[in-house]
Amino acid sequence: MTETRTVEQASRELAEDHGRLHGLIDRLGRAQDLAAMAEALAELHAALTGHFNQEEKPGGLYDALGVCASGFRQHLAELVDDHFRFAGLVRDLRERARAAEGAAADSLRADVARLVAMLADHERREHEMVKAAQEAVQA
Repeated sequence: MTETRTVEQASRELAEDHGRLHGLIDRLGRAQDLAAMAEALAELHAALTGHFNQEEKPGGLYDALGVCASGFRQHLAELVDDHFRFAGLVRDLRERARAAEGAAADSLRADVARLVAMLADHERREHEMVKAAQEAVQA
C-alpha cells in the first residue's frame, strides 16, 4: 500500500507541475517577437530541467514507478532519454531565437511547434504509465 500512496502522491505533484509547464508553453506560443520567444524559451528551459530533476530524483515519480513494477524500467529509461533531448532542444531553440533575425522567426516557430508536440506525447506516455502503475499496485 505504501507504493500506491507514493505513486499517487508523485502523480499529484506531476499534474501540478505539468499545469505550470503548460502555462509557460502557452506563453511561448503567444510570443510576438524573437526577444519574447527567447525569454519564454529560457524560462521553459529552467522549468523543464527542474521538473525533470524532480521526476528523476530518489523518491520522485520515476523512482516510485520503478519500485512498484520492474516492467516499467525500459519505459522510464526512454522518458529519461526524452528529458535530455528536450533540455538540449529548448536550449538550442533559445540560442537560435537570440541570434535570429526576422525571416528566421517562421522556421523557429515551426521548430517550437514540433517541440510542443513532442512534449505533449511525452506527457501522455507518463500519464499512461502512472495509470498502469496505479492499477498494477491495486490489483
